Amino acid sequence: MTLHITPDNSTPLPSDFAPESPKSFREQANAYYNTVKELSDNGLEFELTDLDKKDSHVAVTTNTLPPSTTIRPGTIVNLEAILSTCDQELIDVSRRLRNYVTNKLLVETTDEDAKVRLKSLELLGKIGEVGLFVERKDITITTRTQADINTELEKTLELYLGRKPFEVPLEAEYTPVEKPEAPEEVEESAEVEDESDD
Repeated sequence: MTLHITPDNSTPLPSDFAPESPKSFREQANAYYNTVKELSDNGLEFELTDLDKKDSHVAVTTNTLPPSTTIRPGTIVNLEAILSTCDQELIDVSRRLRNYVTNKLLVETTDEDAKVRLKSLELLGKIGEVGLFVERKDITITTRTQADINTELEKTLELYLGRKPFEVPLEAEYTPVEKPEAPEEVEESAEVEDESDD
């Protein structure tokens, strides 16, 4: 089997050349499987043996993988199949549990006690697909022009001030007022000496 590798000059080199290793057992098994899948797509041939099945079951039960240099492709493929099945079963278990609870709540809606009926109906209404009693917060954003905001502000100020707040339109030109020159400083030290002589 020959692999043709083309270098990529547009990807920058990493600052740290330490090998990246997946953190969890599932991530590491998935990385191994993706490697074997890529190699098999490019011509790698392998057989699934009884030893591969045994090793993959041991890996699942101990939650550890053998080093990448000793693990065989058949072990990796069988391990991925086992883990995928476990993932699907977990999804199915949660779905079955959800259906079980829903069915029990439906049975409780026919109870003689009104409190039990009401509570079961409330809980059925809170199920995600139904969503009757889900608290929702609707946020409405309205955009207004500056002229609308100015008009509303003028009305509010006129209400409180009793007169029109702006006699000059807001769009009037701004002309800066010149500052008056500061008065000259008087020598304070001479005055202080005169006072001390008395």
